[in-house]
Parts: sequence; C-alpha cells; structure tokens
Amino acid sequence: MTYLENETIYRERYRILRRLGEGGSSVVYMAFDEKCGEPVTLKLFRENPHGKKMTPDTARIEMEVLSGLSHQSIPKLREAYDDAAVMSYIPGNSLEKALARKGRFSEKEAVRIGTEILEVLEYLHERDIPVIYRDLKPANVMLRPDGHISLIDFGACRLMEKEAGGDTLNLGTNGFAAPEQYGNLGQTDPRTDIYCFGRTLLQLAGGRCSYELMEIIEKCTMPDREDRFTDCREVEIALKRYPLRVAGRRVLRGFKLAAGSAVMAGIISFALLHYDAVRSYAADDARERMPAVQQRLNIAGVRLKEMLREQFGVVIGEDAGADDVGYAEEIWESER
Repeated sequence: MTYLENETIYRERYRILRRLGEGGSSVVYMAFDEKCGEPVTLKLFRENPHGKKMTPDTARIEMEVLSGLSHQSIPKLREAYDDAAVMSYIPGNSLEKALARKGRFSEKEAVRIGTEILEVLEYLHERDIPVIYRDLKPANVMLRPDGHISLIDFGACRLMEKEAGGDTLNLGTNGFAAPEQYGNLGQTDPRTDIYCFGRTLLQLAGGRCSYELMEIIEKCTMPDREDRFTDCREVEIALKRYPLRVAGRRVLRGFKLAAGSAVMAGIISFALLHYDAVRSYAADDARERMPAVQQRLNIAGVRLKEMLREQFGVVIGEDAGADDVGYAEEIWESER
C-alpha cells in the first residue's frame, strides 16, 4: 500500500506526524487532531486484494471491543471509519524497545510491571462477555513517561463465547502464544492470556530470576491449561506472596550456614583443648594393637612360604628352621 506522507491531512482533520509501525492488515500513524487540538493514533487498514479498503473482521472486532472499554491503561476509541480507526495516543516506548536498550529489567521492576499488566487483563476477563487479548508480548505494552503501562493493539482480541468449540481465527505471536492458539484444542480463555503473560514476564526478567518467581512463571506457562493458574487474581496473589518465600529461604540458608560454622568451630575448639589427651590415647591404642598386628603378619608370611614350597617348589627363608614353622602353625590353628 502507499504510505501517507508526513503533514498529509487525512479526512480534512488528522495531520500525519509520523509512521509508528505496521502489521499484516494495517499501518499505524501518529497524527494530530486539528479539531480537538491533540495527538491521536490513526490505524489505517490496508487494501484488500480487490483494491478496496474495507474493515477486516479483526479490525471490526477490535473497534467493537474498544468502544465498550474504559480503563486508564487501554487506548480510547475516538472515531471509527470504514478504512481506519482513530484512538487516543499513548506516549512512551514499548517494553520491546526498553529491553533492546537495557537488556532486561530487575526482578523487582519486572514484577511491578507484570502486576500492572495483570490488572488490565483481569479487567478484560471479568467483563460480562470476557475479552481474551491473545497477543500479550513486550511489543504490545507501552511504558509511559509516568512509569505505568498501557496495553495497545487489540487486533488479535476476541470475545469469549460460552458454547464455542474453538476460535474462528487462530491468532497470536510465536514464542508467546499458548498451545491452544494454534487450533484443535478448544477456544481460548483467560488461561491463554496467563500463558502469554508468563512468557512476557520471563522475557522482562531476562530469564534470570529467583527460584520462587520461576516457579510462578512455569505454572503460568504449563502446556496444558488445566495446570495453569485459573485466573489473573491467582497470579497476582502468588506475585505478592513470593517475596516472603524468598526472604524465608534466605533466612533459612543463613541459619544453616551459621549452624554449620558453629559446629565446625566447636569441633576445632574441642580438638585444640584436648589435643594432648587425644594424642596420648591414640598412642596407647597403637601400642596395644601393634603386637597382635605383627603376630598376624608373621603367620601370614609363614603360610605364604609353605604355599609357595608345596605348590611351586619355591623355598624362601629356609634357614628359619622347622621349629619356627611349627610354632607359627600352632599359632595359626589357635587363631582360626
């Protein structure tokens, strides 16, 4: 399609400032509403194969959903046209750009952002007709100048139907989409967004986080949705409680290290205090045991010589004499 040039006036009202991005069915611009005197987001739909601009099903659903939403972290739909939608402009940068710039967020910051995302998802899921977002990823979350987030691009969202056997369109992003978004596993539901949330949180933390947080992420992203958290509120509760588990584990580890150090110090102190007594005991024990050990060695030597002489004809130490051999054999028999 032909892109709108900067300063172009669309519908004699919206002055194009710059292109923000594009997808398979639309191009998004930042524009200035000359009538209201403020910036807006203009989403212009692409032409279909027949050369006509028309509202695709996904865009129609997006506008239908946005028209019924009122949340500080969701863009407001201002105007809807056959070939475009006009929404409130969200300043800031996407989490995707923030990650590209800084690499990853600290665990504390990732959890703070994740908690705000959950609040938005919970708002969508608890409507009379639940809205399933289906495309949660860092690129679709804006980090505003005030430090809070906004969820943008509802192009993949759908209204959950109680009796539906599956989604009409299988939409999502590879790497973030849940298994059921690829079809044949029933319609998507709130647990689908929880899966996408877990993948997003993992990327925000850069894959480096505490064991306790990783447990939460793993439960969010279980392949079978029956094994995931039931709803966003459960995930929120888990995120609020997990710092206490981290603190408890660190305290326990500290106790174990302290206890181990105390035991080792006690052993060393005991050894130092009783060194002379221990050494004397060891020497006396050795003196008592050595004669018996020496006797058994002599017996073994005699028996070895006899075996060599009887079986191989080898004579070793013959000058020891028959009496010595007989004495050794007597001792051998008495020991058996």
